Amino acid sequence: MYYATNDTPAKARTTTLNEELGQIEYIFSDKTGTLTQNIMTFNKCSINGKTYGDVIDVATGEPIVITEDTKTVDLSFNPLREAKFKFYDDNLLEDIRKGDSQVFEFFRLLALCHTVMSEEKPGGILEYQAQSPDEEALTSAARNFGFVFRNRTPASVVIEVMGQREVYDLYCILDFNNVRKRMSVILRKDGVLKLYCKGADSVIFERLDESCSELKFKTLEHLNVSNLE
Repeated sequence: MYYATNDTPAKARTTTLNEELGQIEYIFSDKTGTLTQNIMTFNKCSINGKTYGDVIDVATGEPIVITEDTKTVDLSFNPLREAKFKFYDDNLLEDIRKGDSQVFEFFRLLALCHTVMSEEKPGGILEYQAQSPDEEALTSAARNFGFVFRNRTPASVVIEVMGQREVYDLYCILDFNNVRKRMSVILRKDGVLKLYCKGADSVIFERLDESCSELKFKTLEHLNVSNLE
């Protein structure tokens, strides 16, 4: 497969789906010819009741419209960042530099809870292969902010947190499916056993403890505002 106009060959982004694809016998499609793009980018997040991603006008206190001229966050401290990645709210990086424990846990989750495969190319270039664009976008976002997924084995996951190597024993991966609507991993580091989970907001919210009701309301408010944009 090759598109001569743009000199673009086909690119295999993941090799983990071959067994499933090999079982397909029939394809039923109502495709009408409309071209679409399934592109996922990390633009905003809500962590512990605080939202990140908007650029606020100091004079009015209101979010400004982001354009190509808007200054991006300086991530040059991170040699493994992606050149194409753009984020505009400096507050997130500031809280990382302050060592905010909740922000660290948020990005650790993104760096650990996935099925992405990594490959280090010549020159130290790190490439990810993911089963879905959203999983790649989330893992790459963590990478760009200094929480880098390096590699995995059947029994471990290795990440770098602000340049410091962390090795986790991997006990179990609970894959995402249409019934669970969430993915979980069970890991151990330094004798501490943790379950990291990500998934549909409705599924996560209904499993939160009652003590998290205020945080749940605040996060839902952030989601509703983002959905209107």
